[in-house]
Amino acid sequence: MKRGFDTGLEIISGKPDITPMIDVVFLLLIFFMLSSSFVQISGIHVALPTVPNPSAMSVDKLVVTVDAKGTFFFNDVVMDDWDSLAQQLQRCKADWHANTVIIRADRKTSYGVVAHLMGLARSMDLNVYVATMSKRKTNETVFEDDAQ
Repeated sequence: MKRGFDTGLEIISGKPDITPMIDVVFLLLIFFMLSSSFVQISGIHVALPTVPNPSAMSVDKLVVTVDAKGTFFFNDVVMDDWDSLAQQLQRCKADWHANTVIIRADRKTSYGVVAHLMGLARSMDLNVYVATMSKRKTNETVFEDDAQ
């Protein structure tokens, strides 16, 4: 009398089919690509100044960029004058409840323009950070608090 179960399975020798494994890997890749947070990089080129000991911080806030010619942009949109910039900052502060402004000024920008931007943001009770480049890694943008 034979004891055990007859499963009806037979052993097949040969190479395994890796198509399902490749499908799972691609699905995982797509999932991680879509669920990861993307860092927005501005299309406006500025040469940021370097600082010895920057404090790194991840932010997604209001960004004011000043290029070497003195043209200033708010979130990559050209601002005509200081009043339009102030209106945009005030509107975004009210709509988004944002309280931080990042200033990306080219190192050739005059100090007066940067000081005026900082004063404008401070008058609206906004925290001001100045974007700089680290001396150690010149391809990484970090943010330095102006209060320090």
